[in-house]
Order: sequence, then structure tokens, then C-alpha cells
Amino acid sequence: MQLLGIGPLELLFIAVIAVIVLGPKGMVSGAREAGKVIRKIIHSPIWHEIVDTSQEIREFPRKIAREAGIEKDLENLRRSARGTLGEINRSHQPKISPVKKLEENETSTEPSQQDGKK
Repeated sequence: MQLLGIGPLELLFIAVIAVIVLGPKGMVSGAREAGKVIRKIIHSPIWHEIVDTSQEIREFPRKIAREAGIEKDLENLRRSARGTLGEINRSHQPKISPVKKLEENETSTEPSQQDGKK
């Protein structure tokens, strides 16, 4: 799980450093202030513009495909590519015999070899 590009171990490390630097009481007030700042940012009109713009940017390629009328062609190309990749994966599967068959063959030949030695 990633939160703003920060993994769980990094988040734990930041928390430990915060406890060391701020102390338990300072950490509570620091977290409260950080929460206020984050709330102001999220409720600001600039943040809403940024979110809307990022959604438009993500939707832009699909919008162009719709307007150009090539949605069906793109979907056919995706299906073809998936099928080709599946064929490549199937054709390059290593052919390894299961270990159980080898063990069965070894155990079945061992008693006859022992009988011959006696």
C-alpha cells in the first residue's frame, strides 16, 4: 500500500523520527496542525481545479479516440495484442516433467537393482 508515494516502512520511519524530535506532546500538536493545513488545501478552490484538470488529462486520450471514431479499432487491436501475448506465453512454457514421476521411476528401479546385487 502506498500513500502519496510513501510505503508503510517509510511511514513508520517518519513516525519514529517525529516522536524523537517532537516528543509525545509535540507530536499531538504537530499532527493537529498538519491536519488543519491538509484540510485547508483540500477544501481550497485551487485543489479542486487541480483535481479536475488531472481528470481531464486522464480522459483526454479516450476523448480523442471517441471523436476520431477509432474506439472499435483500438479495442480490436487490444484483443489482438492480448491473444498474441497469450500465444507467446503458451509457446514458451518450459516443458519440465514433474518431480513425482522421476521419483516413482527411481524407486521402481531401485529394488530390482538390489535384487540383482544379492
